[in-house]
Amino acid sequence: MRPRELDHTPDLVELVTAARAAGHEVMLVERPMPDAVSVAGVGRRYDLVSTPDGAALEDAAGRRLDAEAGDDRLAAAARLWGRLGEREPGLLAIGGFAFDPARDPDGAWRGFPAVLFRVPELAVTRSRGRTFAAGDLALLDQPAAWEAPPARRFAIEPVRPEDDWMAAVAEAARRLRGGEAAKVVLAREVMARADGVVAAGRVARALRGAYPACFTYVIAGADGTAFAGASPELLLRRAGATVTSQPMAGSTARGEDEAEDEALAAALVASAKDTAEHRVTARYVAEALGAACRSVEVTGPEIARFTNIQHLATTVRGELREPAPSLLDLAACLHPTPAINGAPALAAHRLIAELEGMERGWYTGAVGWMDGRGDGELAIAIRCGLLYEDGARLYAGNGMMPDSDPAAELEETRLKLRVLLGALAS
Repeated sequence: MRPRELDHTPDLVELVTAARAAGHEVMLVERPMPDAVSVAGVGRRYDLVSTPDGAALEDAAGRRLDAEAGDDRLAAAARLWGRLGEREPGLLAIGGFAFDPARDPDGAWRGFPAVLFRVPELAVTRSRGRTFAAGDLALLDQPAAWEAPPARRFAIEPVRPEDDWMAAVAEAARRLRGGEAAKVVLAREVMARADGVVAAGRVARALRGAYPACFTYVIAGADGTAFAGASPELLLRRAGATVTSQPMAGSTARGEDEAEDEALAAALVASAKDTAEHRVTARYVAEALGAACRSVEVTGPEIARFTNIQHLATTVRGELREPAPSLLDLAACLHPTPAINGAPALAAHRLIAELEGMERGWYTGAVGWMDGRGDGELAIAIRCGLLYEDGARLYAGNGMMPDSDPAAELEETRLKLRVLLGALAS
């Protein structure tokens, strides 16, 4: 799959939209400026996919070519990818994994295995203004996709009554005060039922336009659904011997003007609850990556501003020890971070299972790409929804601390849900 530089710059959202309409499997991840990198995949050459006892490599027909056993499915997939990269250098895979890679998602998420990275028939990569394609170049010439009239009205309904969810937040805070954990993340799910077609391509275009500083992604499910979102948070980037993560925890709204922006940001920095929540996450990421690095540099926290929200963000950058672990090896060590799970990890995971009451699927997992050298990047799969032909399931969650206020936490989830609600109605 030797890449060829293209003399034109295809719109990758348009490419995957047309390819999906033509019946091809598609995946797309676009990273924002600076140093923007976008990757799109059409069709399937290989799948690196979770199995009950580890991971397997399958061809386009679903025949198993290789397998790796292990309780940690991400680590098993990393070993398989390493072997494939040695046999076939130059491959690129796009995909991601669920919040809990140890089990296959259920219910609405049945079209998504716990772990899936796909080597497409056609891979298109854009980096710093240059576009390259590898694989079946004939797939670049997709017929223009016909789009049905878009949905204009949505009936929005929480899957779990808001009062019940706030009661769960209050119970989580009580149990945190009792010492069961230092932090736990609780999410909620909202159904958006439409009066017309919800097209993944249209949603992706709207997200890209409205949230240019976020990772935009679309991953097609095997059952006709599509997972789409605009994530502000980098889980991992590996480039040779350098690894970078930017954990975010603690958030507030944007202001109407610069003065209000600054006032809200100052209140966020002064918030004991938010700064304590952020320290838990930043310390965890620095320690987890530090175990694989000969040196680690931690910068922050600072305010990261996006279209409708501001976050406390810390940048963790390390120089990896040799032999340098691959992107998936690092993900196996780092995921889940306290930003989407809590701390300590096992105690927080138990509280989520007892109090959250929903199937997260790939929400709060990760989406991204990797190459045969072990380089690549993963964004945390947040600000997202699972799209159907006539609706969507939308997800948002917050980090709970011992002094969390249920009403304030509910309002923060409403702020985060606006990302997808706005894109659906665009």
